[in-house]
Amino acid sequence: MTDNQNPPELDASSFWQEPDFILTDLVSLMANKMNSELGITLLVGGTVMTGTLVGERDYLSTVSKLFKSVAREMFDHPTRDDLKAIDDAFEFDAFIEDEYLEPDDAPVEEDAPDEAVPMPPIRFLHLKDPLIIAPGSTMSFRESALPIMRIRLSQIQGWMMGRVTMMNTDEFDEFDDEPPSNGSSFPRGGFIQ
Repeated sequence: MTDNQNPPELDASSFWQEPDFILTDLVSLMANKMNSELGITLLVGGTVMTGTLVGERDYLSTVSKLFKSVAREMFDHPTRDDLKAIDDAFEFDAFIEDEYLEPDDAPVEEDAPDEAVPMPPIRFLHLKDPLIIAPGSTMSFRESALPIMRIRLSQIQGWMMGRVTMMNTDEFDEFDDEPPSNGSSFPRGGFIQ
């Protein structure tokens, strides 16, 4: 076999940079395709984040509404043309990366075998009402203008289903340092739901 015929060597380090395929499938099927909202807790860069997993369309729609609102406020008396231009400029639905095509809409090649149409890999998940839990402090973004965080899947180091519910120290003391029997404990007084 000549050097030209040898298969290329795989870079083992790139394998470990790939996002978790189970999480990717969960995001793609449950959040993006079925538009389900699921409680989830993530470990990102050593930081625990919890919130509600939502679909990409929810995120893009929220971003579009926010940008349109800000742009409209810049005009004292916008005309219909101004409003249409704003709506056209800040319509982000075309940026969907995880688009599911109906079987009739899928592109068909004449010589292609009867197989599912491959979809491009997704790169992000969207966390609604994120809560960032850090030693000594917790940050909530529930009241922000854009309460959905966009997180690169390849940066997630760990995850679990369920949203962390924070308890203050007084509530935790009621259990005499024992977590309630119906939930598993979480460091610093939180419990997984």
